[in-house]
Amino acid sequence: MKRPNIPSGVHPVEQGHYVLPTREVLKLMETLMKTVSNRSPGIIVYGRPRIGKSSSIQFAMRYIPEKLGAPIPIFSTSCNLYRVPSEEKFFLDILSDFKFPFPSKRKPSNMRSQIVNLLIEQGEKSKLRRVVLIIDEAHRLTELHYNWLIDIYNELDRAKISLTVISVGQEELLSRRTFFLEQKKSQIIGRFMTKEHQFYGIRTLEDIKFCLKCYDQVSEYPEGSGWSFTRYYFPKAFEEGHRLEKCAADLHSHFKDIRREYGLSKSLEIPMEYFAYTVENAMKQGYANDIYWPTQDDWRNAIKDSGYIESEIYMALA
Repeated sequence: MKRPNIPSGVHPVEQGHYVLPTREVLKLMETLMKTVSNRSPGIIVYGRPRIGKSSSIQFAMRYIPEKLGAPIPIFSTSCNLYRVPSEEKFFLDILSDFKFPFPSKRKPSNMRSQIVNLLIEQGEKSKLRRVVLIIDEAHRLTELHYNWLIDIYNELDRAKISLTVISVGQEELLSRRTFFLEQKKSQIIGRFMTKEHQFYGIRTLEDIKFCLKCYDQVSEYPEGSGWSFTRYYFPKAFEEGHRLEKCAADLHSHFKDIRREYGLSKSLEIPMEYFAYTVENAMKQGYANDIYWPTQDDWRNAIKDSGYIESEIYMALA
């Protein structure tokens, strides 16, 4: 069968805009499913930088309304870093992320009302009377931010709309929760931090095998074509039975060997971003040079070209 004719730069591997249902993504989806279906007010999702937390949550939340059998309005925002946080900046950023057409720029109370009214309006359209708010970079949220969120939460509660806040951030988010516990800030913990979920990168051979299997089977472009990413980039080898999943042990060894060469001693945890770069590098090199199937040297070069080692060295020094 002839490979689909896809313009240069358009394939998801070229653009990097795709999420695979890895084992960590499926675990996260299960946790979020329980959180939303149990009407829990809040959960923190934390992990080291660039392991794919935010994109995985967006992926998981696309399927949860379908699994619950009812649409749920889902809003996303990101906590920006300011030298001096203010209610006005916080609410204006939220309205901007919500793509609210006419944000009030005069009084924080007006902007809060706009946010509350929008959430109530959308919540009332859902037969579950429920709204989900995802806050990215949530490790930047201070006690002040949480108090401003409490005001929104309470106004929704008075309108009988349930709000679930999913706070996504780095490991400092867990430290922030511990701090609030020590300070007995139960009004914050009870609303936004009742549950926690640690999101991991790729740690085991089984994780690698599962990811690579997604490239072989779950991925597909164009949609409905039957051309998985592996098949598209290595068509001859794929037709003859080769699968990336079978490269898992070799790739696992290469990651560990290269880490040893650079003196990296911490436990293996590969951020999904760099793992994806590695596979994408191998695929793109294969396509450009008409490579039948990646060799061991191709995999090692793909890892080094991904920027993974530089990232690990930086993390070790941070």
